[in-house]
Amino acid sequence: MHLSKKERKRTKSTLDAEPDRISWLPGHVTDQIMSYLPIRDAVRTSVLSRNWRKKWYTLPNLVLDRQCVSAEASQDPLVIEPKFSKMVDHVLLLHSGPINMFKFCNYDLPGEGSLVSDVDRWILYLIGRSIKELVLEVWIEEEYYQIPWCLFSCQSLHNLKLRWCWLKPPMVFESFRNLKSLDLNLVTVDQDAFENMISKCPLLEKMKLTEVDGLTQINIHAPNLKFFEIEGLFEGITFDNTFQLATIVIDSWFDLTSESNPSRSPGCSSNLLKFFDHRPHIQSLEIGSYFLKYLAAGVLPVKLPTPCIDLSFLSLSVNFDNMAEILTALCLLRS
Repeated sequence: MHLSKKERKRTKSTLDAEPDRISWLPGHVTDQIMSYLPIRDAVRTSVLSRNWRKKWYTLPNLVLDRQCVSAEASQDPLVIEPKFSKMVDHVLLLHSGPINMFKFCNYDLPGEGSLVSDVDRWILYLIGRSIKELVLEVWIEEEYYQIPWCLFSCQSLHNLKLRWCWLKPPMVFESFRNLKSLDLNLVTVDQDAFENMISKCPLLEKMKLTEVDGLTQINIHAPNLKFFEIEGLFEGITFDNTFQLATIVIDSWFDLTSESNPSRSPGCSSNLLKFFDHRPHIQSLEIGSYFLKYLAAGVLPVKLPTPCIDLSFLSLSVNFDNMAEILTALCLLRS
């Protein structure tokens, strides 16, 4: 079929007038699409159309990890580290909106060079952008990354997750006044510095400690704490002013032979009683066999003086070759 010149012109005008559906998607739809894309793919959407060219500039959540690097580059240790650092610099330089969450992880990327100065610089930049959630998993060969002091002045932080880091707050550390969640995994921190830091997080609601080095006796002072999870080797644990604590998960090894452990004294009060003292709102409790052995130390009651009326979930790992653990479990069940 042959079209006349007039018909061809009319057809072309009709095609030109059809809406570009990708360009004119509603803002909340494009935001949703972008939120599911790795940053590397989000940047690639800039070629879709003029309206998409700068969409990724305002991504509120930035995740910088292996997915940001091409498969070819990630196999070359001489290429990956400078390429990765430049890519992070490029993203932060062009970003124009608020940054709510920033995650950096270089664990599964080859390379032996040091990223310390780069990460320090990024943290300082993010503080200026009022970052709310910071996740750092910085793998440096044979050492931990030391968190710079500038981070301890960041009052906008709501969530902080660190892995393979060394925490050393400055002597003049005042507080993380807005921090609600703290997750430390394979982190080194001094006992006194940790306790001082926790006591200066008035809004802290959730805490997770995994293999934290430098802590022996865990002393928690957090009036708004609602969730607490711990895993590692310690001598004991106490809670002070944690009346809101509702969920406790403990899968730890406790050194009952330590000279500093008060439960070694004959006739001393049970660790079980001390643990449940002032825990009126506990709703969920999950403890491993090693911690049950810790709770069994001392003089065990038949049941707790104050029943756990809100406890709706209880998970116990019991060594049935250990009578003390059995009696401790029975005491809990009666309560």
